[in-house]
Amino acid sequence: MNLRRPAGLIVALALLSASPCPARAEIFAAISGGAYLPSGTSPYGGMQARPSASLAVGWNSDYWGAGIWAGLITTQAGVLLQENCFPVMARVTGRLPLGLVVPFAYGGVGFAPSRALLNLVPFNTVAFTAQAGGGVDLVFGDMFTVGAEAGYLWLAPQYGFGTVDLNGVVVLASFGLRFP
Repeated sequence: MNLRRPAGLIVALALLSASPCPARAEIFAAISGGAYLPSGTSPYGGMQARPSASLAVGWNSDYWGAGIWAGLITTQAGVLLQENCFPVMARVTGRLPLGLVVPFAYGGVGFAPSRALLNLVPFNTVAFTAQAGGGVDLVFGDMFTVGAEAGYLWLAPQYGFGTVDLNGVVVLASFGLRFP
């Protein structure tokens, strides 16, 4: 009788039984509010920091997730230029579940309908946008999360009067619902 086969089978079964259980999956929805801190400029001066807000929906497993993120970015440069953008992105998230605390990193790309008011004359365009950052969620029970995130936003809409560099940091606090 060959003892190698049963020993190998026992080792394989032990490794399979010690492997982690399949990842839990959940659908989520979150609302966030915070600040937009632009680092870019325009032909009319530096951009001003302003409040920001966003909505997100998607799907998470234990270690990764994907979703749609939509935000509101507003700013102004001096008295001549006001800017409103609505970036919409597909985001991918890497997560590290540590019990009640879930740190994460994310990246996303999308588009941003943008409107500039230059001396009360409206200009409209749609620009490419991207975002990368990280944060942490605190999990409360089976349904709720409270979190914070910070990310860099790349956004530079081009208008007839020139390009407005809206690159900057978005810092948000969030409240989310989870549907396991």
